[in-house]
Amino acid sequence: MEDDTDTEAYYDQEGPIGQGVGLEDACPHDLDIEPVNEREVMNIEEEGELNNSGTTRKRGTVYCRKLTMLPPGEKLNVEFDEDGNAIGPHASLFSFFLGQQVRNKSVCPVQVKGWDEYTSETLDHLWACVKEKCSFDDPEYRRESVMKHAQRLFRDARSKLKRKYFNDTRLKTKEERLKNKPSEMTKIEWKFLVDHWSDEKFKEKSKKASESRAHQKMPHYNGTKSFARLRQEIDEIKKLKEQRDQGLNDKTDEQIFQDVLGKDTHGYLRAYGPGKSITQHFKVKPSRLDLSQELIEVKKKADQLIEEARKDAENARMEAEKAKKEAEAIRNDVDKKIEQNNAIWEKKFHQLMNFIKGGTYSNDDVSGNESSS
Repeated sequence: MEDDTDTEAYYDQEGPIGQGVGLEDACPHDLDIEPVNEREVMNIEEEGELNNSGTTRKRGTVYCRKLTMLPPGEKLNVEFDEDGNAIGPHASLFSFFLGQQVRNKSVCPVQVKGWDEYTSETLDHLWACVKEKCSFDDPEYRRESVMKHAQRLFRDARSKLKRKYFNDTRLKTKEERLKNKPSEMTKIEWKFLVDHWSDEKFKEKSKKASESRAHQKMPHYNGTKSFARLRQEIDEIKKLKEQRDQGLNDKTDEQIFQDVLGKDTHGYLRAYGPGKSITQHFKVKPSRLDLSQELIEVKKKADQLIEEARKDAENARMEAEKAKKEAEAIRNDVDKKIEQNNAIWEKKFHQLMNFIKGGTYSNDDVSGNESSS
């Protein structure tokens, strides 16, 4: 069933007269009933795709199907590491669900300039919605970690919203930005955000933040998977390999990777565009282990070439240093001999002058000095 209702339909000439509330605008405890059909649970349509009537179909609301269809009383168990980061098999789903609640206007109202403006009542309501669908080992102890995660998701959502609807380079004036309203927002909500983002103090603060991010040395390239989950998976792989070495299991490396990371899925080959899949390129679908080993071999060869180039450069430097020292020794030896010869000829000159003035001339001394030189 297609939902053609648009937010604009709830406006009269004087302003908003109300707003429809769908599944996305309700707290999870209102979603325990089984949805009518899967379309209502996971309404996803890609932009640019044409439906049967020839009109463009747009991406609809995305719902957290696994959570909304949980039986009454059943909850999603969320694990945390020692740093308070969500880990385990449900970490990704929990983060997705929490992001939905942060973007849910009935839970977290839009008309705030920042997370710090939310009242304790609003945060208590958010926490109640989270506990309705998720369980924790120590709820009150985990609340701080969950709220910090929610704050990061709030900032990310605001950033994406601003980048898509406010920072569009085609929008030159504030009036144009006001017209570029997201469909899920009322005019009053969007005007509040546009006024906030147009404020000179905010723009100066945003500029400084952008400059700071430009100096970031370790950007996150791990997709939606957090560093905490990545560390956990690495630890699990090491643990399973240690158990294998102790004879506690006989799993191959590929089986261990699949147990921790899940089975390989078909995907597209990077740098070849969307028209060529991994299977099409390799003729057969390689396992994650094959790709990992191939990557290790390539890296090993690259490291070997780098090491050989480094050794060649070091040998060339040593040869140049040796040649320099030899040239320095020859120069010193020549200078020493020139200095000795100068001393001899200076002595001969003085003896010759003495002889001319009537003195004595001792050729033996000169001969002796010549023989010694």
